Parts: sequence; C-alpha cells; structure tokens
Amino acid sequence: MYSFDSRTIAATPWVNGAGTRQELAASALEGIPWRFSSAQIDRDCPFSTYPGLARQHVIVDGLGTCLTGAGIDLDVIPLSPVAFDGDTALECRLKDGPCTAMNVVYDPAHIRAELSVLYAGAHDVVARELVVFCLFGAASVNGAGITMGQGAVVEGRATVTVNPAACVLCAMMDPI
Repeated sequence: MYSFDSRTIAATPWVNGAGTRQELAASALEGIPWRFSSAQIDRDCPFSTYPGLARQHVIVDGLGTCLTGAGIDLDVIPLSPVAFDGDTALECRLKDGPCTAMNVVYDPAHIRAELSVLYAGAHDVVARELVVFCLFGAASVNGAGITMGQGAVVEGRATVTVNPAACVLCAMMDPI
C-alpha cells in the first residue's frame, strides 16, 4: 500500500486552459494501465480525448455538468459516477459555476474499472489494484487513517472503514 495527499501534488493546466488537473495515482503494475486524477473545471469547454482509453468520471464539488457529443448526452450530477469512451469528443457545460471532478482513465482492452462512492460503515473491497480517496471527513484503509484529500493505493483486498458524515471514492481495477 502507498498513500498520497492531494495537497502536496501540483496542479497542471489543461492544454485548452479551461481548468487544471492533478495526477494523484497511477498503476505500479505492468499490464494494468490506469491513472486516477482530479480536475478543476473552470468554464464550459471541450473535454480532452484519450484515444483507445475509457474514462470513469464523478463530480465531487459543484453542481455538475452536462457532457454532450456524438450520440452522448450525460447529465453529470455530484457523487454519481458516469463512464464514457475516451475516443469521444465531448463538450462540457457547467450547470452553475466551476466543478471539481475525479477521473479514472484506463485501457479497456486490458482492464475493467469501476468507480464507487462509499459512505459510513465498513466495506470489504477486492480488486487487483484499488484507489481509495477521502472526499470529506475521515476513513481508514486496512487500519491506516486518511482524511479529506488523502488517499491510498492497495493491491488485492482492502477494508475501507468510512466514518459517519464522511465520503470516500473507491476505484477498482482488474485485468481482463
């Protein structure tokens, strides 16, 4: 297991200037390509495409967005993950001001990914690689405490204990 703290990771601007991103974690295992990142969306804009990859996306701050593109019309509401093909050109329209989103970008030819929101209680989570990230409040991962903005990457199995009034994201990646 290794841990990270988003407050110590520099943000980099998007190429289109419409926001910034922090890469918080990436696969340490060969053949399981993925990355877990945070994105600050400051204005309506086109989303970057990721040819050959897929994306799981969840709004964690702000009122949400509308993502539209060829055959896609997603109403993205806070704490409700959505998935889409990284090849698809999408336009992002903010509902009412800036938003923060968390993303898992991965190669669907090699792995299956799932992004879940966990609330109070103990959760036994199993996957080849897991990312646990505390959105607010406090939690523990296999007994190690994390607070808002902190996370951990675990291989195999984790017991995630989420304190009352806390919220945690859990990204699970398994080889196909």
